[in-house]
Amino acid sequence: SETQMNVYEHVRHSMRQRPEAAAMIQPDGSDITYRELDRQARAVSAWLAKNGITENQRVALYLPDGPSFLPVVLGIWRAGCVSAPLNIRFGYEELKYVLEDISPHAMITSDTFSSNSAKLTEEVRSLNQETVVEAQTDGSFNYNRFPSPESAGEPATRLDDEIASLMYTSGTTGKPKGVINTHGNVRSAIQGGVSMLDIGETDTAFIAAPLFHAGSLYGPPFMILFEGGSLSILQDWDAESWARLVEDTSATIGGLVPAMITDVINTQPAHEFDTSSIRLIFYGGNSTPGPILEEFKDITGTDRMIDYYGQTENAGLSVTYDIENERRPGAMGKPTPATEAKVVDIETGEPVSAGESGELLLRGDNITPGYWERSELNETLFTDGWLHTQDVVSRDEDGYLHYKDRLDDMIISGGENVAASEVEEVLQKMPEVAEVAVMGTPHERLGETVTAVVVSEDDTLTGDDIRAFCEEGGRLAGYKKPRRVFFVEQFPRTGSQKVDKTTLYEQILEKIDQA
Repeated sequence: SETQMNVYEHVRHSMRQRPEAAAMIQPDGSDITYRELDRQARAVSAWLAKNGITENQRVALYLPDGPSFLPVVLGIWRAGCVSAPLNIRFGYEELKYVLEDISPHAMITSDTFSSNSAKLTEEVRSLNQETVVEAQTDGSFNYNRFPSPESAGEPATRLDDEIASLMYTSGTTGKPKGVINTHGNVRSAIQGGVSMLDIGETDTAFIAAPLFHAGSLYGPPFMILFEGGSLSILQDWDAESWARLVEDTSATIGGLVPAMITDVINTQPAHEFDTSSIRLIFYGGNSTPGPILEEFKDITGTDRMIDYYGQTENAGLSVTYDIENERRPGAMGKPTPATEAKVVDIETGEPVSAGESGELLLRGDNITPGYWERSELNETLFTDGWLHTQDVVSRDEDGYLHYKDRLDDMIISGGENVAASEVEEVLQKMPEVAEVAVMGTPHERLGETVTAVVVSEDDTLTGDDIRAFCEEGGRLAGYKKPRRVFFVEQFPRTGSQKVDKTTLYEQILEKIDQA
């Protein structure tokens, strides 16, 4: 089709339309114009060509959030290469694992990470000193390390099914997996967002979430660059700096995660800035209660807040609200114009009727063709071309999707689906309960039975007290209340401080076996 092309071409179009407009507004008051952004991208593609790195070869990006990130991605695409951004929160061993998996032909980095980069250059087989370059020094693009932008050839032609990026998702289980996003995937996710959220050249976006995530990179920054608007990058999250950035740039749109929304509410100095320029904030993660959204709107003067659901496997966005539709409490929104959705029974795979819970399956232009070099996983990822999101949702009469839980947190007890998160939410309201984790454990008759693991504030608390609390006032349906209750001193945790449910599950199975 006419639109099959290198994602870079859309940004080149904005550059020709508005060469002197600010693509990026910086905190120190200096702007990077569209012309300048494109010069930096051309310098990057000239460097790749000079080092013999050609189309379809992989280039790792090891860069902090900041002004050099976007021109580097654009330069890699301009050269027809594959961009592979590293999660800068990974520890050294994880970074090394991911680089060995990508086996990149080059790596573009920053002075911020020079000691790690030097070590990785030495230890990763496919890299050497010639093919690693520091693009950002002292917070800005370092032209000294690159050939002249004028020496770059013509942009490479890319078709929709050619790979644009590899993004690694840190699954809660096992090693990080590389998700393939093609040029078609990336472009359709961006354009789906542009059309639903009505983004245009008069918008200024704040960028607060890490750019190595698909939802952050192909969300506000690229939606803005496709349309010729401006963006401003907050390099480290801090509620007061965020509010200052919004006031200084008169930002109109952007994305936050629930923890950031809470930070803004709880940070008094952030309330002193004028943030009323914001017309729209979208937030990822479905755990933001209505009252918190209302409080945030009151404090900041934000017009609208809407859900934004996607995965790396959806190039970052697949479900949100059209700008014309009011947010419905508890609903994620509807699939974007690039995406089709269906909700199927977890056991049989048959579509379920409105209001019933099932797994969300997606297909569309933004959906990954699969994981990098993981053929065994790819076979289980799709059924007849539909991607298994492993998220449990229901769809109401009007087509709005409602998030329930992750599939691995769904307990199927006696043929009924029970969302662990729903039971946890009820038990968390009990004053004697400090922390709770709910899971399904094997049961002869029911298949699985609802099991609560509790860290208690009160030594006298019993399993019966907990079941009685669930029954009071019909807080939970009978089949949802925990049949098994275990008390522990503390929970095992993952590196990111989440409850490590896998380890906890193994500990609880041992207790059941011993009982």
